[in-house]
Amino acid sequence: MKIQRGKIAILLVVLVMFVPGGVVAVKLLHERATSACIATPTSEPDSQGHIEFTWSPLGWVCYKTWIDKSGQPIGETMERQLPLIP
Repeated sequence: MKIQRGKIAILLVVLVMFVPGGVVAVKLLHERATSACIATPTSEPDSQGHIEFTWSPLGWVCYKTWIDKSGQPIGETMERQLPLIP
C-alpha cells in the first residue's frame, strides 16, 4: 500500500507543478500573439484587433481593423495567420 501512496503523491506533485505552468505558458503565447496582431510599425490611425485560436494550422488568426479618429472603420479587415510556434 505504501508504494501506491507514493505513486499517487508523485502524480499529484507533478500535476500541481505542470498545470499552472501550462496555464502560464498559454497566457504568454496568447499575449505575444495579441501584441503581434495589434502592433503597428508606423504612426498610422489607430486600429482594433482580436485573435482567434485555430486547430487546423495550429495557431492564431489575427483580425485587424483600422479605425479613424471618430471610431469608424477604414477599409477592410485584415486577416493574418500567426503560427503557434514561430
